[in-house]
Amino acid sequence: MNSSRLISFADKKNLSPNGIIDWGYHVAPILQVRMGTKVRKMVIDPELFSKGPVRYRTWLAKLKTRKLIYLIMDSEWYLFNSSMIPNSQIQSDSDGLVNLNLPNVKLPHWFSDKLITDFFKYEDVALNEHWIEKGLAVNETTEAFYKAEIKPILHSNLHQDLAIDYKKLVGNVFNFETVFRDNNWNFEMNDDFQIKHQIIIAKYREIYLNNLSKWQESLLALMKP
Repeated sequence: MNSSRLISFADKKNLSPNGIIDWGYHVAPILQVRMGTKVRKMVIDPELFSKGPVRYRTWLAKLKTRKLIYLIMDSEWYLFNSSMIPNSQIQSDSDGLVNLNLPNVKLPHWFSDKLITDFFKYEDVALNEHWIEKGLAVNETTEAFYKAEIKPILHSNLHQDLAIDYKKLVGNVFNFETVFRDNNWNFEMNDDFQIKHQIIIAKYREIYLNNLSKWQESLLALMKP
């Protein structure tokens, strides 16, 4: 929150509660392309450059963040998780028991207690817990909610309070995942909020689960020999 490393854009679709889309990381495939006698790094990122691949430095400049840490990973290590943790190899808890904390990316000591991003292959917990399928289902369900429930009332004076609540629910990925993916609650998505909107929440929980099932079947088919 309020970090100079956040990537920020104006929300043209008016989905975000504050009119700004903020996120702390952005991922895109990078290819080495031979151009005459030189090899250039080219990025494929339709979200930022819809017309086609662009030069690597052009892509970085588009992110518009004052401070930037970037890593180029092997293509198999494309899943990641970011959290604020001490960057130490060994930690002890209050009982003196030693817990191993072995991140795949070991940053310098001066990054201690900073944002650490760990990268994963699509296996073990990531595979068994369907990380990819859940992410795809979240995106698809969010788009469906926006088109069917938010967009029609964005400019209606009679429904501004409802639009604000819907933006809190769907315009913040943490709130959306808390309610629809995890069937849980947080400070904003408390019991009162969820009881107030229980019908629409129940409807889109079912849509999310249907989307999740579809993506699970699709990825299973792709992974078959």
